[in-house]
Amino acid sequence: MRKNLEVCLNADDHIQLADNVKTAFTAGAARIELCNTMQLEGLTPSATAMTIAAHAMPSEGELLIMIRPVANQFIVDATILKQMLTQIAHAAHAGATGVVFGALNANGVDVAATTALIACAHKYNLATTFHRAFDCIEDSEKAIGLLTELGIDRILTNGTKWTDDKDVMQGLNHLQTIISHANDHIEIVIGGGVTTDNASTLWQLANNNLVSLHAYSGVHNKDGWVDPLLINAILNQRTNEQAKND
Repeated sequence: MRKNLEVCLNADDHIQLADNVKTAFTAGAARIELCNTMQLEGLTPSATAMTIAAHAMPSEGELLIMIRPVANQFIVDATILKQMLTQIAHAAHAGATGVVFGALNANGVDVAATTALIACAHKYNLATTFHRAFDCIEDSEKAIGLLTELGIDRILTNGTKWTDDKDVMQGLNHLQTIISHANDHIEIVIGGGVTTDNASTLWQLANNNLVSLHAYSGVHNKDGWVDPLLINAILNQRTNEQAKND
């Protein structure tokens, strides 16, 4: 059984980061997503932070790097695209196994920018996640089909509109629809308020589908340290739901 839990880590404190990486993986996380400046919903971490995280993780772990140089927008112009491509190269050289990005235009997915970003990631053998820019798109079914065709590996979503700032539990119905449309052709990563209180319900959505959970505040204590007991609790609920379906 796959562990299917992704833990988001803040890269601002380098000393705390190394310990949090080790704790997350030891507690059972399958991969981590590394971000800087979480108060701005996560920006690209420094090359130093990337290297620290890569050195701290086990050989079987996955390290995903947020590629987002600018806050408060998902529109990617030529200047931002150049920055993102450079940051993908830095992530690869630091030891990442994947990158997380999103690019939109007035029509939804920015196909040209997304194609360039995927090509760059594939050049370095990096997995790709389209982040919650997806939740800005009105026609999610069309977007899923397009992102699948383009070669994106995963989509991060909580089933609600990005601008509504709602909890994942308010997006359950739409998440069911998204998972159905994905039809195991692309992995759906559920994130945005995942906690020990709602993990059981969310794992029910996952069932045997290509779905994983993404947790941030729900697995950290108030001082920013990863709490292994919270990770264990979320994963145990996955095990319990799996047992019910066997």
